[in-house]
Amino acid sequence: MSPFARRLMRLFSFTLLFIVVGAIGALAQEDTPAPAQDSTVYLPAVMGSPPSQVLIAAAYIDSAVSYEPDEAILLWNVGAGAQSLAGWSLRAGAKTATFPLTTTLRLEAGSRLWCTANTDSFRRSFGVDAGCAWSSADNGALLLDGALTLNNNGGAILLRNSRQEDVDMLLYGATTQQSSIWLGPPALLYTRGLVTGAGQVWQRKLDPNSGLPIDSNSARDWAGDLEDLEWGRRVRQPGWGGWDRSDGLWPAVSVDSAVWTVAVGPEGLYQPMVEFFRSATHSLDLSLYTFEHPSLALALAEAAQRGVQVRMLLDGAPPGGITNVQKWCVSRIAEAGGDIRYMAVTDDAPKGYKRRYRFLHAKYGIADGRSVFVGTENPTLNAMPEPTGAPVGGRRGFYLFTDATGVAAALNALFASDWRPTIFADLRPYDPTHAKYGAPPADFVLPPPPVFVVADAPFGEAMTIAAHAESVVVNAPENAMRVDAGIQGLVNRAGAGDEIVFVQMYENKFFGETVSNPIADPNPRLEAAINAARRGARVRLLLDGYFDDEDALRNNQATVAYVRTIAAAEHLDLDARLANPTAGGIHAKLALVRLGEQRWSAVGSLNGGETSHKLNREVVLLVENAVIHARLHSVFEHDWALGEE
Repeated sequence: MSPFARRLMRLFSFTLLFIVVGAIGALAQEDTPAPAQDSTVYLPAVMGSPPSQVLIAAAYIDSAVSYEPDEAILLWNVGAGAQSLAGWSLRAGAKTATFPLTTTLRLEAGSRLWCTANTDSFRRSFGVDAGCAWSSADNGALLLDGALTLNNNGGAILLRNSRQEDVDMLLYGATTQQSSIWLGPPALLYTRGLVTGAGQVWQRKLDPNSGLPIDSNSARDWAGDLEDLEWGRRVRQPGWGGWDRSDGLWPAVSVDSAVWTVAVGPEGLYQPMVEFFRSATHSLDLSLYTFEHPSLALALAEAAQRGVQVRMLLDGAPPGGITNVQKWCVSRIAEAGGDIRYMAVTDDAPKGYKRRYRFLHAKYGIADGRSVFVGTENPTLNAMPEPTGAPVGGRRGFYLFTDATGVAAALNALFASDWRPTIFADLRPYDPTHAKYGAPPADFVLPPPPVFVVADAPFGEAMTIAAHAESVVVNAPENAMRVDAGIQGLVNRAGAGDEIVFVQMYENKFFGETVSNPIADPNPRLEAAINAARRGARVRLLLDGYFDDEDALRNNQATVAYVRTIAAAEHLDLDARLANPTAGGIHAKLALVRLGEQRWSAVGSLNGGETSHKLNREVVLLVENAVIHARLHSVFEHDWALGEE
C-alpha cells in the first residue's frame, strides 16, 4: 500500500469513528437527560504513534570509482514519527538487501540514513559515515542481509516495509519498467553542457521552505527535471554539502556590527591584501584558484616563519596549467612551513576517483579565525600590481574585508569542510620533486611584472567604515542556484524604482550546450535580470571586452546583442556594454542591487556561467549597506562611461 493510500485509510477510519460515536450519542439522547449547562462532556481520545514516511531521497548509482564500492542509497524519514527498520528491505533488479529482524536501528523523524556497498569507500567519497551497508560495514554500521547491484543505465530501486509492502520507489534512466506507486516516465539526470552522468548523485528536490524532500511519486520530484526552470536542472556530486541548513542548503545570513573595507583593483588591492597577511598572529586559511604574486608569497612565507599556521587550497588543474611563477610562490611558502594543498587526486586514491569540484575557484581568506576577505581576483601582478608613482592598470576587480562574526563563522565552516585531507583523496600536498605540483625548474627566473598603461587610476585608496549590517555568504555548488536567496533572490524581488547592476567577466546568454539558446537552456540569473526590467527596474550589465572571444558562440558580444534586442523590442530600461576600463580586462564578479531603501553589494568569484553555479567551489559575500554600495556604484559609473556604446 502506498503512503498516500495509508493516509487515506487513516482518514477514513477516523471519519467512520466519529460517525459511529455520533450515532450512538443520538440514540442515547432519548433515554439520557441532557447534561447541565456547567458540566463538561469528555469523549474518549483515539490516539496512536505519529506516522512516519520514509523516502528514497537520493541514490549514487553510477560511481566514478572502479567497481563502484561507494554506491549508495539515502533514506529520509519526512514523517512526524520514528520508524524501526527491522525487516525493511531495499530491492534493485532481482537483488534484495534486508535490515535484520533483530536490529534496533530506527530512523527518527526528519533524519537521514545512507546505506552503501562499502562504508569505507563511501566515507572516502562523501565525507560522511553511512549507517548501513550491503557488502562491507565498519565503524558500527549495520550489515544488511543480501547485497545490491545498481544498474547504471536505468531501472528501479524499491523500498519495502517489514510487511513487504511497497513504500517508495525511484524509477530512473532508460527503463520501461512500470509500477503502481510511480506515475509517468522515469526520472533523469541533468547532463547538459559540461555535466556528465557518471559520478553524479540522483537526488530529490528539497522543499524551499522546510528543506525536506518533496514526494509526488513521479520524475517531477527529482532534481534533474528539465521542465522545472526554478528548482530542477540541478546537479550533485559526492562530497558536497547542501543537505540541510547546517551544511549549506541555504546561504548563511547574519547581522553584525563590524568593520568593512572595500578595495578596488587593480590599483587598490595590493596594500589591503599584504596588510591582511601581516595582521595574522596564529593562523591564515586561504582558498584560492591560483597564486602568482611573488611579493605576497614572501609576505605569507614571513607569516609562516613567525609561527603563523598557513594553510592554502589551490586548484590543481587551472586552464593553461600551473605556471612556474605559481610554483615559485608556492615553494617559498612551503619552505617557510606553509601547508599547501592542490585540489587534485592523490596517488593513493581509488582508481577513477574524481575531485569534488570541477574548479576550486573561490577567493577567500581567514586570519586568526576572525578577520576575512572575499574577492573577485586571484593574487597575481595583473590584478594586484604593487604601487608605483604612475597610474597602474590591470584587471578590474573588487575585494571586501571584514571582521563580521557571522561571515567569519560561515567561511570557517566552509574551509573546514573542504580541508579534510584525512578523508578526501583530492587534496594533494605540495611536493617539491613533483613535475606538475612541485617546484619550478632550478634555472627559473621571475619575469618582469606586466605593464598596463592607463590614463588614471582613481580608486587606489581603500574605503573603511564601521557599520551594523546584514550580510549573506553564498557558496556554489550548494546554494548559488537558489531563486529565493543570494543574488537571484534579490534580483527576483526587484521592480519599479529599483536598480540592478552587473559588472562581470562574462554573463552567458544561455546555459547548456554551446549550440543551444535562451529558450531551451536559459541562464536563470540573466533572465531574472531581464524580467526585473519588465517589472520596471533599471538594469545595466557591464561585461568584459578584453578577454572576450569574438568567435565563441556564447561570448559577451552575443549577450549584449541579446539584451539590447529585448530592451528595444519591449521598451525596457535595460542595457549592456562591453568595456576594458583598466587595460587588463574586467575580471570582476560584482552585483549591485537597489531594492527600495536597501542597498546590496555582492562581491565574489561567481561568474555568469553554468559551471560556476553548478560544478565549481565559489564564494560570494553580500552586504546591505548604502556607503559600500555607493563606493562600488561609483566604480561602475566610471567604467560604464568608458564602455562601448
